Amino acid sequence: MDARAAREFFEEYLNTIYHQRRIEALDRFLAPDITLHPPVPGFGPGLDGARVAVEAWLEAFSDMRISIEGFVYADDMIAPRLFLAAIHSGPFMGIPATGRRIHFRGHPHYRLRDGRFVEFWDSPDMLPVLRQLGVLPPAFEVNAGSYAGA
Repeated sequence: MDARAAREFFEEYLNTIYHQRRIEALDRFLAPDITLHPPVPGFGPGLDGARVAVEAWLEAFSDMRISIEGFVYADDMIAPRLFLAAIHSGPFMGIPATGRRIHFRGHPHYRLRDGRFVEFWDSPDMLPVLRQLGVLPPAFEVNAGSYAGA
């Protein structure tokens, strides 16, 4: 697969699973034995575990829009830079729905083999999401004059 075909495949994955919310099509994109890095606690291995994780995101967030801000493909690895915007409309990490609109960036990595994802790496920065949901206080602003010796 070349870079253009990989990007088209990835765009189709985002549109089908997250924008159209067609979870039943997940096995078209993920191999049955996909490996998640790190493993998602409580979700199990392989496609079944990945399906539970994706369902949890879709249940927690509606009106989800994911845009690709950057895209790198090399040696069967996809490394996109993504911007995600959604409405918190269901429970997420034990947090009841707030109705708040959230947005954040992610940099996941995917390994492709035989036209499907066989490995997935992610470590999303959840701090901005938790702040937007009101669970954590907003980030403090740095005032350079407030530091000793400044």
